[in-house]
Amino acid sequence: MRQSGVRCIIFLLLPLVVASCLKPGSYNIRERYVVKAKTLIVRSSPSTASAPVVTLQQGDTINAIVSDTEWVTVKVGTKKGYVAASYLNRIEPTPTPNLLSWVEKTASWESWVFWLIAIPAIVIWIFSGKLIVQYKNRLAQKHDFQVKGLVLMPVVFFINALLLAILYINWKDLLLNSMEHGIRAIPNNPDIIDWVVWCQALSLLVSILVDLLGTVIKSGILWGVVLTFVDLLWSVFIFAATFFLTLSLYYYAIVFLLIFFGIQYVSMVYQNSRKISSYSRPR
Repeated sequence: MRQSGVRCIIFLLLPLVVASCLKPGSYNIRERYVVKAKTLIVRSSPSTASAPVVTLQQGDTINAIVSDTEWVTVKVGTKKGYVAASYLNRIEPTPTPNLLSWVEKTASWESWVFWLIAIPAIVIWIFSGKLIVQYKNRLAQKHDFQVKGLVLMPVVFFINALLLAILYINWKDLLLNSMEHGIRAIPNNPDIIDWVVWCQALSLLVSILVDLLGTVIKSGILWGVVLTFVDLLWSVFIFAATFFLTLSLYYYAIVFLLIFFGIQYVSMVYQNSRKISSYSRPR
């Protein structure tokens, strides 16, 4: 176990070394405007004589592709056009929460805090999965119950952390604006980012409920709740570590974490399944 753990640590540190040659990524924030005229024509070129493309109504919000003092290039649905800047009011970007601001400053190989967080997180990630499996099996043998072999939460939390980090890097402004709206039972905003965030929150909740129900059926109510809580804590750690590393290394982290997590998760399921198949309830 020690030798394989050391090899995993060395393997995991390779992308961090590669990242030291890269420039930390930036986060895209687009200019947003609200229409102040009763109607506003989006035109095919920056001229009042050009053909109309689509008509906007007062209060409509648009994202700018390019802007200057007279004309703003916008995309409405699949149509691209130009609107006069004098008929628009600029919307101030949603302020970044303090926690995310700290993560942005820290999630860079140029910061010593990054290394202070990343290396221990990687080491903990490597060894925690196997230790959790061993802890569950010891409890099962001591208190005479069975352990659920397949846990859904780590996978769902991992995938959602990757997706959230990608959204944050490429569409930070839209994501923060969606988060400011809050999570509703049904999104009342047609923005695709709102629906993505809603689906992410729903998938996290469903994974928790599915694992809780399955573990309670397998291990009983008391130990089902205890084991689900342990899995939830580990899944939250995976979510935080994945989000942090993806913001830091982006494409390198995505490819690497997919391979690493896949190997670790399959290994955990296999190890747990062997324990379950060899376990016999005392008579």
